Amino acid sequence: MASISNVLLRIFEGVPAPGQALVQVSYTVTATLHDAPHQQSYRELVQLVGDDEGAGEDGHSELIANGTIFDGTVTFSTSAVAFTQIRERTIPVAILDEDPGPFIRPDEIRARVTLTALPAPSPTRDSNLVRRGGPVVTV
Repeated sequence: MASISNVLLRIFEGVPAPGQALVQVSYTVTATLHDAPHQQSYRELVQLVGDDEGAGEDGHSELIANGTIFDGTVTFSTSAVAFTQIRERTIPVAILDEDPGPFIRPDEIRARVTLTALPAPSPTRDSNLVRRGGPVVTV
């Protein structure tokens, strides 16, 4: 299974406009000795998580609604065994309020990067094309 390292979350509030935030997540994914020669593909999912593990919290961290930053595929090869990714998305600042309620409380947010191995593609090959029926044209 590939590994994930150096995950860093940065949030720039008011960028590109008031009421919005640019969310940036950077990290490195690295193939195993098996991944590269077998051109292993992974679903690469980056999500924001409201961290509620600290004092005064309910102890249950949850995914932030509409907080998916990236959902795609990464494929390793013998010439591409590691990637440093930077995934960005502009979102409304209101999404970052992971502790809503009548009291103003600080929000604790993390980025979660998940790699899920995808099955190898099934071998497929088409035959030659055979036409049948229809009008016969002679020259």
